[in-house]
Amino acid sequence: MAIVNITKDSFSDGGMYIDLNSAINHASLCIKQGAHILDIGAQSTRPGATEVGSEVEIKRLVPLIKELKLLHPEIPISVDTFHHSVAEQVLNIGADWVNDISGGRHDPEIFNVVADKGCPYVLTHSRGNSKTMDSLTKYNNVIKDVKNELSNQINFALSKGIKNEQIIIDPGIGFAKNVDQNLTLLRNLEQFISMNYPVLIGASRKRFIGSVINESSPTKRIFGTAAVASRCVMAGVDFLRVHDIKEINQVIIMTKSII
Repeated sequence: MAIVNITKDSFSDGGMYIDLNSAINHASLCIKQGAHILDIGAQSTRPGATEVGSEVEIKRLVPLIKELKLLHPEIPISVDTFHHSVAEQVLNIGADWVNDISGGRHDPEIFNVVADKGCPYVLTHSRGNSKTMDSLTKYNNVIKDVKNELSNQINFALSKGIKNEQIIIDPGIGFAKNVDQNLTLLRNLEQFISMNYPVLIGASRKRFIGSVINESSPTKRIFGTAAVASRCVMAGVDFLRVHDIKEINQVIIMTKSII
């Protein structure tokens, strides 16, 4: 899954693809380099990010999705949003997935939209929001607590009419977790595989990788990201959401060949 951020303040590539042509070119390059899914986000979810609101998201997303569906009709488009109004609008014009980093907590109406459309839904574990999540990292047992909180949101989604086969789970690397907690989740990925839903991991270039390898620049964290990607493949993770498609695609191919 290729990350296409059409935002001004994403932690790694904010502002790089904010205009339509640059976003189209970047998405097309990702596909050429081996991406199977495009994940388009118009709202930064980095720690401390300010919400731009659903109207701004829609204004940014609609022209890009329409153009990409014409250029690359065979490539599924996932939209990274936690607003039900955004999800409804983009699904109506051809988007295929909803990737909700709040797992339905921010706007529970999103469950009704996803149930009505019958589309894949990435349900991510997180706590609080971009402004508060760094203060919400207290867990009794991070593996058990994340699994329990995911299960609660899954049950809520199912109660709203979403079907089991629509759900993809994401343990939320970097969302309300400190460095050690992120590493613990990665060491125990099989615990999430055992929940019997497809698993998506989005760790690309994230802050905890920078902390481990002592690299402050997100764009220089590719080798740390590659190590995480290899671990994910070994565990049996279904989807990897990454910035560096060509390089991580090579990591995936090589890891699969070894195992």
